[in-house]
Amino acid sequence: MVKLPPLSLYIHIPWCVQKCPYCDFNSHALKGEVPHDDYVQHLLCDLDNDVAYAQGREVKTIFIGGGTPSLLSGPAMQTLLDGVRARLPLAADAEITMEANPGTVEADRFVDYQRAGVNRISIGVQSFSEEKLKRLGRIHGPQEAKRAAKLA
Repeated sequence: MVKLPPLSLYIHIPWCVQKCPYCDFNSHALKGEVPHDDYVQHLLCDLDNDVAYAQGREVKTIFIGGGTPSLLSGPAMQTLLDGVRARLPLAADAEITMEANPGTVEADRFVDYQRAGVNRISIGVQSFSEEKLKRLGRIHGPQEAKRAAKLA
């Protein structure tokens, strides 16, 4: 029997605290609260609709991008990744990466993400220059960027 190649799964969290002027991704400034539970349930419903296409294939990597995935609560991340695991076989050494904005980093949330299975964080530090960060429309300064890297 032919062994099918592994899968990589991309999960999009479309919200940001504010839209950066240079960003061309499908992301939107958050108006109100993140609809954590509703959005995760919709993502899992979408996965249910397409899971048959992945039959016989193992997930080697999951990348959670955005937007700002670090706006998602720890419990919502747990529900999301538990839902993926219930639907698709994950490799024992699967890499689960999520993006984090230095301006939305919280130590407790990082602990929750790790418990959920996230084992790699990509912190969006565009610069350590205050002037450049302001010009880029970033919501954080150099100190928050350094703090986020230490917390990770």
